[in-house]
Amino acid sequence: MSNIREEYKCAKKSKFMQAVLIGALAGAAVSLFDKNTRSSVLANSKSCMNNMKELVKNPNGILNQVRETSSKVRATVEKISDDVSFISQRVEEMKDIPSQVAHVVMETKEVFSAEGQQESSSNHDLEERISLN
Repeated sequence: MSNIREEYKCAKKSKFMQAVLIGALAGAAVSLFDKNTRSSVLANSKSCMNNMKELVKNPNGILNQVRETSSKVRATVEKISDDVSFISQRVEEMKDIPSQVAHVVMETKEVFSAEGQQESSSNHDLEERISLN
């Protein structure tokens, strides 16, 4: 029973793929009725054939181009990685700045508070001296 189901599914899939292929070919044929499309397809086909001939004649050239491109991509990725690392270090440093600023502000406040207390006590002593005279 399962054998029949599998055969039915395979036949159904193959019919579907055949219909898709036939539809694609029909669509391509209809699109070739336009003169601009025909000339474009012809030019692209010639270009593709020339590229294929060049590839067959000189496979090492293409390999060298691929190697060059991959090394350029690798260098670019490394540079981006270094830049991201640098930026993340700077962000970490910037995170520490608010705590450092808060510490400086608190120290400054303490210094001014201490000076203010000293001034008020010295002013108070001065007032007492003046009142005694």
